[in-house]
Amino acid sequence: MKRIAIAVIICLLGGNVLFAQTYDNAPVDDQARDEKNLKILSNRLVSMKKNMDKFVNDMTTVYSGAPGTALYGSDVKVDIVENDKDFIVTADLPGMDKDKIDILLEGGKVLKISGMRSVEKKEEAPGMVRQERMEGRFERILELPAECKSEGISASYDNGVLEITIPKKESVKKEIVKVKVR
Repeated sequence: MKRIAIAVIICLLGGNVLFAQTYDNAPVDDQARDEKNLKILSNRLVSMKKNMDKFVNDMTTVYSGAPGTALYGSDVKVDIVENDKDFIVTADLPGMDKDKIDILLEGGKVLKISGMRSVEKKEEAPGMVRQERMEGRFERILELPAECKSEGISASYDNGVLEITIPKKESVKKEIVKVKVR
């Protein structure tokens, strides 16, 4: 029964019908080799499925509490820097119109950067070989390391780089205490 199941799987994965019919008559060495190859192929397929599931999940997750969650496959790269008073979030948003960028702080801890990216399309542009620049809505959701103030947030956009400065709440500031060892 195991041999038949293996033969059917091999047929479904691209093996030929003749192989499936003659598998039972093959020498033991050939069967062992084929089972080993099938196991390797099966492991690769399982790995591919896991990667594809992760890819689909990453594209469709709105917010899972993860430090940086993308929506619809957006590729907004960010840096978050902390100093004594603020968090500074820097995001690469090349080719954006600053009026089409939205920034929201929810609950003092969740930062949402979203917007609409437009690409000027020229129908049948002469000499157009490839067009890879994406257009459409994007959203990046970030959970900040600590709670922040809702007042005093500032943002600037220059040469495709968005910089957001978010003041920390007073209780968040780090206190350093030196302790003597006895």
